[in-house]
Amino acid sequence: MSEREEILALESAVTAIEEAAQAVSREVERGRLGEASIARLSRVEAELDRSRLTLEKIIREETSRG
Repeated sequence: MSEREEILALESAVTAIEEAAQAVSREVERGRLGEASIARLSRVEAELDRSRLTLEKIIREETSRG
């Protein structure tokens, strides 16, 4: 896989993470879940955000190198 293809794959992963985080957020906002489920989903959302930030940092580093 070329460097450009790798960057595109990382960017696709960022998009997928953003979509997953939005879906989690919508479920929390609906208010139909119990407190324990909301707490777990909030942790999942935070992990997704951290993963997105990490991938974005990698993309920035790789694109500035190349």
